[in-house]
Amino acid sequence: MAISQSDQLFQLVKSLTKAEKRNFTFYSTRIQEADSLKYIQLFELMDKQKELNDHQILTKLKGIDKVQYSNLKRHLYKQLMTSLRMIHIQKKTDIQVREYLDYVDILYGKGLYLQSLKILDKAKILADKSNNDLLYLAILETEKNIESRHITRSGPDIVPDLIAKSEEKIKIIDSTAKLSNIRILLHSHYIKNGHVKNQDELEKFVREYQWVKDYHKKENLTYHEKIYLYQSLVWYYYIILDFENCLIYAENWVNLFQQSPDLISEDPDLYMRGYHYILTCAYNLRLKDKYDKYLDELENYRDSNYAHFNNNSQIISFLYVHYGRLNKYFLHEKYNEGLKIIPATLKRIQRYKSKLDAHRILVFYFKIAWMHLMAGDNDTAIKYLNQIFQMEVGSLREDIQGYSQLMFLMAHYDAGNYEIMEYLVKGAKMFFAKMQEKNKLQESIIKFFQKIVKLPMHDRKKYIKGFYEDLSKLEEDKFEQRSMLYLDIKPWLAGKF
Repeated sequence: MAISQSDQLFQLVKSLTKAEKRNFTFYSTRIQEADSLKYIQLFELMDKQKELNDHQILTKLKGIDKVQYSNLKRHLYKQLMTSLRMIHIQKKTDIQVREYLDYVDILYGKGLYLQSLKILDKAKILADKSNNDLLYLAILETEKNIESRHITRSGPDIVPDLIAKSEEKIKIIDSTAKLSNIRILLHSHYIKNGHVKNQDELEKFVREYQWVKDYHKKENLTYHEKIYLYQSLVWYYYIILDFENCLIYAENWVNLFQQSPDLISEDPDLYMRGYHYILTCAYNLRLKDKYDKYLDELENYRDSNYAHFNNNSQIISFLYVHYGRLNKYFLHEKYNEGLKIIPATLKRIQRYKSKLDAHRILVFYFKIAWMHLMAGDNDTAIKYLNQIFQMEVGSLREDIQGYSQLMFLMAHYDAGNYEIMEYLVKGAKMFFAKMQEKNKLQESIIKFFQKIVKLPMHDRKKYIKGFYEDLSKLEEDKFEQRSMLYLDIKPWLAGKF
């Protein structure tokens, strides 16, 4: 569904920080007297509203009809973006470079081409600093355009130098674009297909994407080539469940940023994403010391820089750090301690709820339910599982929804609700019957509950121990290991025999 003009404007107003609001008010009053600016009135009215109400705003904006109101919204949106650009130009090198190119266009139009060339020299320094080859090429093309039309006294060597630099940048950009294509291709493959699920899928994937690894043999890669390469290889190995190699390239990804600290401030989101994959791999490999080390690094980075993060970076830091905290307690099997951090996580979820997709919330609720179940709080586990079932997510993360069905059986079993277990097992079976993809773990757990609820109480411990041993054998299957990371049922079983 398309977002209306009012909704877009309202979302923008509500996303502003206090500093951004102050800057906008100051910027607007410099243009004209504040009391005569209708768009400032519109801004203030929207800022005070918790939910958008166009009718209420129109009533308070005297002398404005619907057509004028539409124009006013467009004008306010434009002024807000101009004001925001003025703030962020000091924080983002690429915005400064683009501003220099705008200056050059204006100066050149006035015939001041020597001044234009001086501005271009400044732009090249900034573009080089931020490793932005695309913008650097745009600067070179502008410079070539000026040099081809005027006698600039730049010297006879300028033309060969411009051509050589331009050709070098074109090669780099071509290679970077190809690596960027590989990265998004693998990401798309994962979204569509997930991890490989058997040997046939593994062999097919390797045949189809083996060429991805050829780029690793190239020498003298630029920063962006390396970062796209490392991301591509992280996805490649993640998809085939090779977490050892996935971890290596995730570490390379983070180390690359740390070698050039200025680049961290240019793209903190990508830096933190690298940490997220390190933590994911370390968790899957059960590398407790490494996991703790990198989580501490991520926590320290977030604490030191949170005040400078934009809203998007704040949300991303919340997701990765709070996922990391929950997984740490799962990894160390300290579930009661893990309960203590959940209120802070829920508070953040509530703060960012309007900007979090359903998938993120679903995963958090799943982890929170699991923490409560393993800590012996069945009622709260059931509460969060019910919230998952009530979410309108369709087939989104069908695997998590399936594991939630199984956890629901576990929670009710622990609660002693044996009289309804057959009914609950039947409901879970109906859910899995509709699922397109199932694994051996899911099928085994359904069969386990089907049988155990029919056994006399004195026979259950022996049956649980036998099932635990069967799962240990199943765990040897590489393609089943991933499912056991989502629903690590073995510790739950171990406490029952």
